[in-house]
Amino acid sequence: MTFRPLNEFIVKVSSRCNLNCNYCYEYNLGDHTWKTQPKTMSEQTARALGRRIAEHAARHALPSVFVSLHGGEVLLLGPKKLDAICGILFEEVAPFAEVQLSMQTNATLLNEHFIEVIRRRQIAVSVSVDGAKAAHDRHRTDHRGRGSFDRVARGIELLSRSVPESFTGLLAVIDVANDPIVTFDAIASHGVEFVDFLLPHHNWDSPPPRPNGDPIAYGQWYWELYKAWTSDRYPDIQVRFLANIVSQLAGGTSIFEEMTLAPATLITVATDGSLEAVDSIKSTASGIQQIGLNIDKDSFDAALEDPLISIRQAGEAQLCSECRACAFKNECAGGYFPHRWGRGGGFNNPSVYCTDLFWLVSQIRDDLAARRRKREALLHRTAH
Repeated sequence: MTFRPLNEFIVKVSSRCNLNCNYCYEYNLGDHTWKTQPKTMSEQTARALGRRIAEHAARHALPSVFVSLHGGEVLLLGPKKLDAICGILFEEVAPFAEVQLSMQTNATLLNEHFIEVIRRRQIAVSVSVDGAKAAHDRHRTDHRGRGSFDRVARGIELLSRSVPESFTGLLAVIDVANDPIVTFDAIASHGVEFVDFLLPHHNWDSPPPRPNGDPIAYGQWYWELYKAWTSDRYPDIQVRFLANIVSQLAGGTSIFEEMTLAPATLITVATDGSLEAVDSIKSTASGIQQIGLNIDKDSFDAALEDPLISIRQAGEAQLCSECRACAFKNECAGGYFPHRWGRGGGFNNPSVYCTDLFWLVSQIRDDLAARRRKREALLHRTAH
């Protein structure tokens, strides 16, 4: 098998978080590996990481690389160490490839000192918020059980006011108990142009809650979101989950790593420099993401040989037989990799959200066809 080189590096600069979100795959879905990780990445490890990225970029003539700082909570580093790590990565990698830095944060610790680092290092920042205050605070609490919405909202306001060019969007985990339109309205109130609405991490061993056993509850939630998104309600907001389905149905390329047959070219780096498969598979079994490699002794090319990395570059071959026979295999792509997990078949299953995704893609396909027929009829009348 010919591998695609890696160009996106999910860097865990912190293994701890100041929040205790009940759906978090890092801490609350059964993984315990964080307990033995350094609390933050050292500058020495950051330099070793930078050199490995530079080595990989030079070997494969990569024009650019994407480095996404994750946690835990990134801002637990403090502004000085955040700035130092960013500087080290630029110093090591920039002679070989353009470095595009981003960060996922809960924004509760954001202050003017961090803003200055974000501005100087040109870090693209995405913030996690789950919609309206009550909905957000139901899941995203601190370690004392207090809701975090007000602190997050203050951070978003500071970010959008101080460095709007760095504020790239919001990320929300959906809860079908929440009204999708109320949720969308709350997200839009932050003045954002880009949002991800993500499915919560469940699998066949830990299936998602379904009100009244509804097999398409999540699909219907997204469908209501889609109808609002395609109306004149918020024409300037891109919803990546939905935009990806539309693009795929129209014969375009995927813009969403979670639903694509295109080769995945990302890897996770833990605070101690360990190389790991996509971090969200921690939601399936403790330690499953570990592949036994570390930047101190191993190259990124070596990681490409690991089955958990290489399978996500296998295109249609990574899908189970049921998904390969599905009419929507390109649009759904088997669903997100961790959501396929079941102890009987590992990841060789359809997504636990299969019924939702099939129904949703069908609805969007039919809607796009109806819109196309309407446009064609209008053009025909205009021509005559």
